[in-house]
Amino acid sequence: MTVQRAEEFDFIVVGAGSSGATLATRLAERGAGKVLLLEAGAPRDKDFWVKVPLGVAKLLLNPDYVWPFNTEPQPQLAGQKIYWPRGRMPGGSSSVNGMIYVRGEPAEFDHWAELGNRGWDYASLLPHFKRLENVAFGDDAARGRSGPISVSSVANVHPNVLSDAFIQACQQAGIPKAADYNGGTYEGVSYLQLSTDDGRRCSTAAGYLHGRPQHNLTLKTEALATRVLFNGKRAVGVEYVQGGITRKAHARNEVILSAGPIKSPQLLELSGIGGADRLQRLGIDVIQHSPGVGENLIDHLQARITFECTQPITLNEIVKSPVRQGLMGLRYLMTRRGIMATPSATAHALAKTLSGAGRPAVKIQLHHLTGADRYAGKGFGLDPFPGFAIGFFQLRPNSRGHLHIRSTDPREAPVIDPRYLTDEDDAQAMLEALRLSRAVSRQAGLSPYVARETRPGVDVADDAGLLDYIKASGQTSWHPVGTCKMGNDPMAVVDDNLRVHGVDKLRVIDSSIMPTMCSSNTNAASIMIGEKAADMIMQAAQR
Repeated sequence: MTVQRAEEFDFIVVGAGSSGATLATRLAERGAGKVLLLEAGAPRDKDFWVKVPLGVAKLLLNPDYVWPFNTEPQPQLAGQKIYWPRGRMPGGSSSVNGMIYVRGEPAEFDHWAELGNRGWDYASLLPHFKRLENVAFGDDAARGRSGPISVSSVANVHPNVLSDAFIQACQQAGIPKAADYNGGTYEGVSYLQLSTDDGRRCSTAAGYLHGRPQHNLTLKTEALATRVLFNGKRAVGVEYVQGGITRKAHARNEVILSAGPIKSPQLLELSGIGGADRLQRLGIDVIQHSPGVGENLIDHLQARITFECTQPITLNEIVKSPVRQGLMGLRYLMTRRGIMATPSATAHALAKTLSGAGRPAVKIQLHHLTGADRYAGKGFGLDPFPGFAIGFFQLRPNSRGHLHIRSTDPREAPVIDPRYLTDEDDAQAMLEALRLSRAVSRQAGLSPYVARETRPGVDVADDAGLLDYIKASGQTSWHPVGTCKMGNDPMAVVDDNLRVHGVDKLRVIDSSIMPTMCSSNTNAASIMIGEKAADMIMQAAQR
């Protein structure tokens, strides 16, 4: 390959996703100098089905839009390899996710601070959450009014009888109503909040890169970073491939990896930062022995209990009917409302369980469609009758996995092993979540809409049978985090300023730095990390 002469920038950010687009935009607008933002994917973030919330179903199987990762076979999940798509375009996974906007549990951020990460308690993070969001509802003291990411409530874009029934049934099952789970009490049931603007996806590409364009920010797409360049222990630039040409970019100040929880640790290892034995076996010169790189992998395992609905009010029958599809599309195009303005999930409950230690321990969520597999091909593999599902997962899983490079080829996917359900408490929590979902379905509010339980079926009632169902049907919630964890213990990769331990001028700024699962969905917290990191970097530059 041809190698081009190196370009010069003040900061180089690798990955234009949830954290990276946020960080690069904020650095540029605050006068940090010339900023280079590298994105491996093509500029597809303005495509029609990217912007339409319900279009997420068309994106997740398409390698034009996602990295099509797969895990290793999971012994605790009946040997399944779990498909792990990650966003591959400006906006990263915020351009392909379900847009469910949940900051996280305040108590979990406080736990991050208790682990020794100064400034990561919820009170300290609140200004960054407020700065990123533009919300028309909630308390002024808790919600942002003018940020790049617009946040809406499904209650305003698609109020519907099935969601109302689910919310009522959750309350009948003992779950309190939540007025605003992002700005008030975290626990409870409510309509979902979405990162959408007038019925369209509001990714970090839409909100930051396009919403706040900066003359000193250079975005290069279809540019695959291959390694960080070092002078001794100091990061001085990045090597990347674009258009078949190997290029180099030098950073006068810092190199920042915001490539996400899979690609950031992969890039560190390719660059000589990781477990020394592993790197040496692959012939990689060791810059810094850091055994925690790629470890501490955490994800939410999700399963769903499914029902045949007594009324034709779900997506199943719409997808099967060209006429209904046309009416749905017409309504959306004329009003930006309706089911197309949602990802098909509309309401959730963050709920306590008997073993949850007094905090919300599980999430259950209403989905307006059913099928044997979320990714099944044409027609989404939907059931031939009206159906809805209640998805569920444990909020704070204890199981920890790992991911590591298998070769020196940056195009080759790493070995990904989340080790789902290897902690016995996780299996118990999933059983409690399934039983809670079933209990909700039997309440007076929702039972009139239940013709029958189709998966796993009422005949499956004992713990062993229910756990077998969870293991056979469980899939990712698309929430991997933790693989470059923040902290000061021997397995920590970055400090609480997100600087990589043992080297200079290199940071990791994305969801891989989370020491634990922030609870529930992860995208809002990933954007917040970009906001907070921009403050850290600018404050350091002013000293």
